[in-house]
Order: sequence, then C-alpha cells, then structure tokens
Amino acid sequence: MISKKNILYAVLSCSLGIFLVWLLLTLTPVTIEQIVDSLQNLSLVYVALVVITTFVHLWFTSYKWQIIAQKLTDNHHTPQKFYLYYIVFANLIAQFVPYQVGLTVVQGLAIKLHKVGTLSQGFFSLLYDQFFNLLVPILLLPPTLLLFLKKVSVGWAIFLSLGILLATHIVILYWHKPLAITLFKCYKRFKQKASKKTAKVNLDVAEEIPILSTRFTIKVFWISVIRHANWILRSFFVVLAGKFAINFWAIAFTINLVQTAMIISITPANLGFMEWSWIGGLELLGIPTLVASNFAVVQRILGVFAVIIIALGCWFSFGLDGFYLKKNELSQKKSWR
Repeated sequence: MISKKNILYAVLSCSLGIFLVWLLLTLTPVTIEQIVDSLQNLSLVYVALVVITTFVHLWFTSYKWQIIAQKLTDNHHTPQKFYLYYIVFANLIAQFVPYQVGLTVVQGLAIKLHKVGTLSQGFFSLLYDQFFNLLVPILLLPPTLLLFLKKVSVGWAIFLSLGILLATHIVILYWHKPLAITLFKCYKRFKQKASKKTAKVNLDVAEEIPILSTRFTIKVFWISVIRHANWILRSFFVVLAGKFAINFWAIAFTINLVQTAMIISITPANLGFMEWSWIGGLELLGIPTLVASNFAVVQRILGVFAVIIIALGCWFSFGLDGFYLKKNELSQKKSWR
C-alpha cells in the first residue's frame, strides 16, 4: 500500500526535477524555440541508432542481472527475456521516480513474485548489480576531473583511463574478495541501522560467497565496461542526430561525471541533475553553454522516446508470447480429445 509519505516524496521529487529544468531554461541561453527547432531537424538515421544503442544498453543490463541471479540461485531455466522485460519496465518507471528506487523496487518484485530466488538472494543480487553499474564511471572520474582542470591532455586522460581499467582487473584478480566482503558487511550494517525492516533480511555473506569468484567478478566488470562504452556511443549518436558541435571525447569524459551523479538520484530519472551535469562538464571542456544546454535537453527527450519505443516493442513481444502460449494450449486440448 502506498503511504502518504511516499506520495509526498514522489511529489517533492518531481517538483525538484521540474524546478531544475526551469532553472536551465532561465539561466542558460537556450530557449524552447531552439529546442523545438533542434527536434524538428533531427537526423532520423541517428535517432534510430539512439534507440538501438539504448536497447543494447538495456540488454547488457538485463544480461548482467541474469548471470548474477543465476550465480546466486542456480536458477538457469528463467529466460533472459524475463530479465529484459523487467529492466525495460524499471527504466520506464524510473522516468517518474528516482532511478535507483525504480530499479530496486521492480527488480526486487520480479525476483520475489516469480520465485527466481529468496528475498535475501534478491537483495544481494541487486546490491551487487548496482555496485557495478556505478563502479566504472566512478573509476574513470579522476582522469575526467584532471581533464576538466586542464592538468592533462585528452591523450593522457585516455591513457590514464585505460590504465585504471587494467589496474582494476589486476585488483580483482588478487584482492577483490576481501574488499567486496568488507563493502557488503558495511552496507548491511548501514541498512540495518537505517531501517528495521531491512534488518529482517538474512544476508549471510559467507553463504553468498560463490558470486565473489574471481572469474565471475572479472566477467561482470568487463560487461559493465562494455555497457558504459555503449552508453558513450549512444550519447554521441544524440550529438550526430542534433548536429551539435561537440566532439566525441568531450562526450566520453563528461559522461563519467553524469553517470556518477546517479548516486544522488533524488529526482525522476535524475531529471535536472543529469542536464546540469552535462552542461557543467561540457562547458569545462570548451563547449558553449547554448550548445551544451540544447544537447542536454534533446538527449533527455530522445532518451525518454527510446525507452517508450522499446517498452512498446517488449509489450508487443510479450503479447505475442501469450498468444502463442494460449494457441499451443488449445491445440493440446484438441489433441487430447
């Protein structure tokens, strides 16, 4: 049952996001007319590529969730389509509630309602999954900040980024297990102090240790890296669609700041915070405020459009599955007669 407190939080969250967008339109040179003009002149080919790369992002997200859930529960019969449907649904819900809340609620309900695993396993899989969602942009944030401060060149920033990723691979090989156990124990204590309900969840780290195997953790890490690279490509397709004067590396490094800002996601789909992160980061790399603001708003609109298109496609596919399932059941009944 939805409480008054939750409703109030949702209203305040939406209000804050709308206020931040209003500030964007008030404090930056971009106007609604310019945004509309940009949308009318979009390249449809690149818009299609934005939708495709958004789908690829959701597919990788669902695949990562699937292998984590399978590792925890030994449930190998649930198809990936199940995980993909719920990830798409979670991202659709996240347009109206904070992203982490939407993702956690939908994934948790999916695990529980479909009996993929226990509540404890579902909680652990969510924690592990979301940790890797944020790990890559956080790791790449130091080279981004050095580039923003003009302490290094783009070439050095690329070199440092690749070095950090390779160093992380080495850390996982030798030290990831004790670090991960410490992290999960600290998180558990924090959640227990914050909520009595969470304290009822029996999360025994020792029991869940198979998920911390070195080979599996490296696999999840590099899937997260590929997922992040695809998100960079998706954002650059927005640049190409709107013919914005922004180079690829400006997108590639600013996105680390934008994705890290998801940690403080208190508005629907990080509304407002994401746009201001893009504007601030791109400005530091020499992109004019007008161009950065126009890009940030157009990306938001195309992002919502892509999620809606993908959700409609998933629901259509789900409907076809139900239709053929009923058709097969009827055929079986007829054959029995």
